[in-house]
Amino acid sequence: MTHPLGVVDGTFAGTDPHAVYALQLNELGAPHIPALVELPDVGPHANGLGKVIANLGMPFELRPYGWQLQRGERRNAAIQLRVVSHRNSIIQAMADIAADDDVPAVSVRLLGPVSLLVDAMLPSGQRILRDAGARTDVAAAWAEGASDLIARIHSVLGARVSLFVQEHRADDVVNGTIRSASGADIERAVDISEIRSYWEQAAELDAEVFFETPVALLADAAQVGSVALHWPVGRSNQTEQTWELIDRLLSADNPVALHLQRRRDAERYAEELIQQYLDWGLDPANLEHVRLVYQFNLETEVAVGSGLEALRTIAGHAGGYASSL
Repeated sequence: MTHPLGVVDGTFAGTDPHAVYALQLNELGAPHIPALVELPDVGPHANGLGKVIANLGMPFELRPYGWQLQRGERRNAAIQLRVVSHRNSIIQAMADIAADDDVPAVSVRLLGPVSLLVDAMLPSGQRILRDAGARTDVAAAWAEGASDLIARIHSVLGARVSLFVQEHRADDVVNGTIRSASGADIERAVDISEIRSYWEQAAELDAEVFFETPVALLADAAQVGSVALHWPVGRSNQTEQTWELIDRLLSADNPVALHLQRRRDAERYAEELIQQYLDWGLDPANLEHVRLVYQFNLETEVAVGSGLEALRTIAGHAGGYASSL
């Protein structure tokens, strides 16, 4: 029976990764994919840009206005050493909870190289985005750091990685609508070919890489690799084009990650999803390449538990329902 896989994504409440991992591994189970836990309550080093800085070989310091690249090559800021330590402890915590149980794959969300260029600062206080040479160097450091993270996860957990590369402001970069750090002027637009070159480095990583971009750049991301997007609903030209893009990717054996809504009746929702999938003419055999994603947002243990149960039900019932048609 061909069925999609459920994937956990997002952030969780509290500061105890062991509790979140125990919940994920108990409620979800293989072959579905738990998330490397993100706990914003721990501090700025535990989420967002801090998770990226943990992987970079370049020296950064956390200032009141954000993460700033430092001069020189040595990482010696206490906060950067702290983010590295937190990253390693988060990975080890999953290994502690899994013990002798196999964890075939984990999902990881990172701000992408373009997001890093927008959100992090040069030593001068300007956005890294402003300096063409720095853009190239920092984007290459992002790819190298992501590769090291993937290798560490595989070494500690023996798990494959499903990597969500978050690039929500990429269209603003291409259109030249990013304001400078001071807010006094606008950063110059960056050509889409340069953006794609950064994404191509990410697509070459030893992982299942999903680019999460604004709709305007979805087709560009799909030319590079796999994409993550919300499950398309309704009847419109945009919806039709999106399903056509999904169909092309799945038919080429490229996985696609589709974010789900929250519904009370998980089995009925699964049937609605499959009916929509088939109504748009997609091949049921390609459901094995579909990733159904539940994204949590600082939710409590009870809410996470019910969400994980629903995700497992939807993914499992979707495959059975498709086979019965």
